[in-house]
Amino acid sequence: MTKWFTKTHQWFDDGTKEVGITPYAADQLGEISFVDVEGLEGAELEQVTMDGDEPTSDPIDCTVESSKAVGDIYSPVSGTVTELNTKLMDEPEKINEDAFTAWLYKIEPSNWDADKGNL
Repeated sequence: MTKWFTKTHQWFDDGTKEVGITPYAADQLGEISFVDVEGLEGAELEQVTMDGDEPTSDPIDCTVESSKAVGDIYSPVSGTVTELNTKLMDEPEKINEDAFTAWLYKIEPSNWDADKGNL
């Protein structure tokens, strides 16, 4: 199992198929108070596209909110969302406690060979 990372500070675990935000992103956001992953289960997502260091993907896949900011989350890989971590909706602070175990959703990649070249 390997974790792959995007320039927008999301990670993808190629073993568990989990997607989350990095500890750096969690630290920059501060105390996370809300996670919105509703409506993603079964959704077909496209890998985030970038213009330099700025994401150009639309729409945003989900959001993570804190007292400092709202973090827009873009999928690190293309594919179908197979499971949501709905526990984070009740306990969003779990991301601050351990961003690598507090995954947002699981995704079955549809174009892994091409996508991993962008991570």
